[in-house]
Amino acid sequence: MAIVNQHIQSNTFSTALTVPAGKTYAITNILVCNNGDAGSANFDMHFVPQGDPVSNTDTRVINNLTLPFGETFTFDNEKIVLDTGDSLRFNADPAVIFPDALVSLIKAGKTYQIVTTGTTDFTTMSAADSNPGTIFTATSTGTGTGTVKLYGYSNLSVTVSYLEV
Repeated sequence: MAIVNQHIQSNTFSTALTVPAGKTYAITNILVCNNGDAGSANFDMHFVPQGDPVSNTDTRVINNLTLPFGETFTFDNEKIVLDTGDSLRFNADPAVIFPDALVSLIKAGKTYQIVTTGTTDFTTMSAADSNPGTIFTATSTGTGTGTVKLYGYSNLSVTVSYLEV
């Protein structure tokens, strides 16, 4: 069994899992957790066949489910099989304003907004510049005294367990 985890972005589709070429996966469990300490978050879940666009009429299997803070939703049907190129995608709302964090805590692949520059050269992490307010997707962690905050994410995270069949 394998497991993938994904922090769900807001107002855009987050891909939790895409089946690689030559593989077939049986989904055993999907957990969506609201990690916030206040408020609710809503999400849609889509099973998207290879080559098809995300569609609220064709691929959505969960529509605008409200998840209160501190709660976890479990989807454990165990009868979902995804083939090469098929994906599991989420859309969530609302976006949350996260606390400031030091650049040493940045994770590659996440989107951030620069809060303070300090002694950090943010262009080494793929930012267009080092100006406060600049939004970028990090390619590495940083060094120096600059600070950032996660940008465009909800309080929701998803964990998917699956078996290769």
